[in-house]
Amino acid sequence: MPVCYVSIGDLSELLGRNLDMDLLAEALPRLKCELERVEGELVYYEATHDRPDLFSAEGLARALKGLLQIEVGLREFKIESTLNAYNEGPSYRPYVFFATVHGTRLTDEAIRQIMQLQEKLHATYGRNRAKVSIGVYDLSKVRPPIRYVEADPDTVSFQPLDYEGELNLREILRLHPKGQEYRHLIAGKEKYPLLIDSEGNILSLPPIVNSESTRVTTKTKDVLIDVTATDPKLAIGVLKVVATSLVERGEKIGLVKVKGKSSSEAPDFSPSQHILDVELVEKIGGLKVTVEEAISSLKAMRFGAEPANQFIRVLCPAYRLDILHPVDLVEEVLMGYGFDKLGLEVMPPQHRGKMDPLEAFSRKLREILVGFGFQEVNNYMMTSKEVLYTKMCSPEIPTVEVLNPRQEAYTCLRTWLTPQLIQVLSRSKHADYPQRIFECGDVAIVDEHEENMVREERRIALAFSDSKVALTDIHAVVNEVFRLLNLNYELERSKHSSFIDGRFTTIKVLGQPVGFIGEVHPQVLTNWGLEKPVVVAEVNISEIFRLCGNLALGT
Repeated sequence: MPVCYVSIGDLSELLGRNLDMDLLAEALPRLKCELERVEGELVYYEATHDRPDLFSAEGLARALKGLLQIEVGLREFKIESTLNAYNEGPSYRPYVFFATVHGTRLTDEAIRQIMQLQEKLHATYGRNRAKVSIGVYDLSKVRPPIRYVEADPDTVSFQPLDYEGELNLREILRLHPKGQEYRHLIAGKEKYPLLIDSEGNILSLPPIVNSESTRVTTKTKDVLIDVTATDPKLAIGVLKVVATSLVERGEKIGLVKVKGKSSSEAPDFSPSQHILDVELVEKIGGLKVTVEEAISSLKAMRFGAEPANQFIRVLCPAYRLDILHPVDLVEEVLMGYGFDKLGLEVMPPQHRGKMDPLEAFSRKLREILVGFGFQEVNNYMMTSKEVLYTKMCSPEIPTVEVLNPRQEAYTCLRTWLTPQLIQVLSRSKHADYPQRIFECGDVAIVDEHEENMVREERRIALAFSDSKVALTDIHAVVNEVFRLLNLNYELERSKHSSFIDGRFTTIKVLGQPVGFIGEVHPQVLTNWGLEKPVVVAEVNISEIFRLCGNLALGT
């Protein structure tokens, strides 16, 4: 979760009253924030990722006003239409949205808070600018309408923020610190995204860096905000958070209509409406409240609320991106009421706890293999395609990959367990032989029929390495495991490029493939630096459990 900071003096000014540390320390947990440390005037706190409106002093002050009864109920914003913009940007980053904030009163600390909000949103919702990037500009230095265009990286130049002299777009990626950090987002593209005004003045190279000429200063009175993105819904949400935070230091929000490619109406900053059944608060939260008490709590959390028979009509502010379901409103009622006021209550168990059957089956298999002299290992579910396919001489299959991996070793989710067992053997080849290891864990298989396009499977894999080990050695272990489980199986000769021809078989239960047995191909052994033969077996526990049910548990 992001750690943010605020200045007590700045926060007090936004609240309109002096705020002492004791009061702030008491209030932060009621907003699901955790006080980290205090350094002079600066207070560091951890905010939950689902409350981006609390990533800066403006949103925090707005929320504290409700809890401290300084200003309760829905925060209403002055909104008017102001500008038009044009989207002629690149297809690989096709969306752009704008808003303006007018009458701002900015101090140096206010500018630091704006920068903090940008960076925390970039790191969380923006996925390090890959999905969403934000730009903030001095509107007085811009000549509308604004255009989002594609530009030649070698012929277009401007002075980037915090840099002396002009650079062309390609040079910015090579020489500017922000360009070096985020160049992977656009490098290799024929044209780069660019924001310009009606006179051709450059505002920024999104998602990399703004222009020095449009820098926001303490003299800035009107602010332009842009959000470029690959995800329009996420972009609109982020824009709402930034604009509603900045307007806490200003007077009104200006709406900007975007025309052209991926054209859109200006984002709607009006509150969304929800209906809350008060009985749900007691059912889920254990707190019996009246309609009036629930309304009071919701107003303390800066919602609009009014009775609607036995229900409550709730108006949710545009910056609350986390409110998706009535259950979320129940949490708000409890926070507004105060968790510290909830009494202790002993609740009888609603049902007998028991281990999930698949976990029980997995545990049974582990015990069997340990009894056979195998040592259990545990690998990360994340690995790399080099491990899964390249070194295994195996063809690639659809794989869940990380969009912007931080480490080459962790770029995707594993699709089978065997490669990581071979990897373990390669790292322990100087240990005594024979080596018998196994792992029981999950793999992720791309499946379009699943709701999230991924199917998780529980599998168990075992590897046996020694000077004279052969396929019959691992077959003997598999045969005994199935015998102890009282499960019938059959073997069918198959082929796989990771294994020696004629020494690879598919395991079938009730006619369905559930795993394999194989002797690892010499080329694979060479790839991993192994000098002794290796035989492996891998079995899909989820599939066996699906096919055999209680029989697989021996019940």
